[in-house]
Amino acid sequence: MLNPIPAFLPVPRTFDPLPGFVDTRALQTHADLERIAVPGDFRRSEGYRLELSERRKRLEIGGPEALRHALAHVRQWQGGDPAHTPCGVLADEPEFVRRGFMLDVSRCKVPTREGLARWVKLLAAFRFNELQLYTEHTFAYAAHPRFHQEASPITAGDVKWLRGLCAEHGMELVPNQNCFGHFERWLCHPEYRAYAECADGFETPWGEWRAEGSVLHPDQASFELVRGLLDELLPHFSADRVNIGCDETWELGQGKSKTQCQREGMGSVYADFVARIMRHVIRRHGLRPEFWGDILVKHPDQLHKIPREAIALEWGYEAGHPFETHGKRFADSGLEFAVCPGTSSWQSFGGRTENMLQNIREAVESGRKNHASGLLLTDWGDRGHLQLPEVSFPALAWAGLYAWNPETARTEDAWRWCDVEAFDGEAGATEKWLALGRVSDVTGIFPNNASAIFKMFRGENVRATPDAIGKALEVLAALPRPQTRAEAWAQTARNLKLGLLRGGAATGMKVDEKDLLREAKAEHRRLWTLENRPGGLDESLRNYDVGASIAERNEQ
Repeated sequence: MLNPIPAFLPVPRTFDPLPGFVDTRALQTHADLERIAVPGDFRRSEGYRLELSERRKRLEIGGPEALRHALAHVRQWQGGDPAHTPCGVLADEPEFVRRGFMLDVSRCKVPTREGLARWVKLLAAFRFNELQLYTEHTFAYAAHPRFHQEASPITAGDVKWLRGLCAEHGMELVPNQNCFGHFERWLCHPEYRAYAECADGFETPWGEWRAEGSVLHPDQASFELVRGLLDELLPHFSADRVNIGCDETWELGQGKSKTQCQREGMGSVYADFVARIMRHVIRRHGLRPEFWGDILVKHPDQLHKIPREAIALEWGYEAGHPFETHGKRFADSGLEFAVCPGTSSWQSFGGRTENMLQNIREAVESGRKNHASGLLLTDWGDRGHLQLPEVSFPALAWAGLYAWNPETARTEDAWRWCDVEAFDGEAGATEKWLALGRVSDVTGIFPNNASAIFKMFRGENVRATPDAIGKALEVLAALPRPQTRAEAWAQTARNLKLGLLRGGAATGMKVDEKDLLREAKAEHRRLWTLENRPGGLDESLRNYDVGASIAERNEQ
């Protein structure tokens, strides 16, 4: 009689049970597996095939990085009794060669080393092999102390330490520095205004006026600025690539480059500047440049200007994003590309559970179809990075599982995996966090890139009915609390309630938020200091006061 299949996480591509049991106590460590490893024929270097039988113990691997994953499966296979391990043959390998995670450290929240270590260990457990820290102004550039002096930035020493920690966990630390757009943290300082495309402000594509510029004027001076940043940053890393960003260059063509863009075309001006940065990265540093593809995907006639070493990052964070169409555009141009969904955590407090599930699923499936080389899951911190890390953990499990093997990926396995790795093995903890990400759905309002409750929290023009808000408050109050990370869960629920109360006030409900607001701000400060640096905290806290208070609304 064949043995039952062990409770594997993730489920391997194949497992064939065999009769009998075998003593595997000699297979306890990475070194133990290495002694029985031989080269195998796999599509991916992380692929492996392991036979544990009464006849032999044999491990075939595509490369040394496969040993870490094989060991994780061995431990699950042993089931707590290595002396009586059921016999069988297991084979597994990932769908995507690169499975990366990008953490925003430029919207107020810069983790301490302890906080970064927690991310690395968790990402490694979910079989990610790449980490990026999204940087606008939070690296301590020696030549530019003015712009980061209050940000508690990442230092060269931090990078060296983090690079080593990532290597210990089978991950690569990839440098990330936005090099064109999102320079508002620089351009707000008088000494950097000359670099701005629109130093006196600009109008966003959605009609909002911003008093200070965010995009560099693509001239020689700006190139020299960017080149200096990269020349200082990149020697601290050992990866073979760098993410130069260059997304959301909203005001390009509104200011200093207006005449040039009218004459040559905005797409051409953009491509020329970005390609120049790329050539410097390639020639001076021998690295492959990654870039956000949102601008050039709209100007495919300019893709020929981009060096063939470059990698396009096709990002989109809403369910229904045209990953397939855009991915095909990059693939047809001959450029390597990766798909970049999001955790759906930012501007939500509790996440957007259904959007997250579909966004990641669609990114992976379209990536497979168009032969993407990898996946980069992003976690942003818009509007003060008010969400807690735990909100993103289910997305890590789901993306890790789905990017490893879409054919066997099931949500129930992802949540079980997340319970084990992120929530100390507490059964059902992940589902309790996911429930927070469904509360906003009760309002029946689904804005882009945010939850309705977060919009209400900020006092934006989102109007749910009193009945819908009342129902959402009832649903929130009835949710069971996990035992693991209960304080973080409670703070998330507190923030959601605060948003709903503010939304209720906008409809004329008589409520008082003062005590709740005071509690939420105090707990935000306390939880922040556990794993994050002080720079940015006060700015983040001010987001609690952006929306008009309930008392003020009731008096109007």
